[in-house]
Amino acid sequence: MHRRTLLSLGLLLLAVALPLSASQFVRLPFDQVTRESAFIVRGSADQTWSAWDDAHEIIYTYATVRVTRYFGEATGPDTLLVREAGGTVGDYVQEAIGFPELRRGEDVVLFLSQWENSTDYRIHAFNQGKFLVRNRGGMEVLVEDPVKQGDGRLERPDKFGARPNADLDDSLTLDELAAMVDAARAGERIDRNERQRQ
Repeated sequence: MHRRTLLSLGLLLLAVALPLSASQFVRLPFDQVTRESAFIVRGSADQTWSAWDDAHEIIYTYATVRVTRYFGEATGPDTLLVREAGGTVGDYVQEAIGFPELRRGEDVVLFLSQWENSTDYRIHAFNQGKFLVRNRGGMEVLVEDPVKQGDGRLERPDKFGARPNADLDDSLTLDELAAMVDAARAGERIDRNERQRQ
């Protein structure tokens, strides 16, 4: 009897969890992501490492981001500590499926918000808050990071290896981003797709 109750409880928990694992992140408007971000920075991830939290339950990946530019009216330190859920410690791997991944050496623009009760920052609005800086015909442009945690597990192709410039058609220049950030912080509603067509 006790075994059947545990089995029934286990099946109930599995049934409740399935819709959560199949859900997708809600895409937020650009102006909302901008206004909710504490900092919007361009920089490079100089160092990355992963570590367990104090309770030894969650692995986080940390990156020291050397900031070369702040967008909007905000300014801040030359280096920020950014932390995201997921990473590898020893033989243990935790993936936060669909979350952004921090990789050493990346040239990025990040929309950052502060972790609650911490001085660390996180990428705001999941992958919407992370852009890679790429070169297109001698001009620096921003593209959304096509690689998220769990892509390998979900058998998604590595877009960097297969088509390294595939997303350049949907890119922004740094000046376009700066103008969009200023407009959003001034209270304008910004539709990124409409803005790019102008």
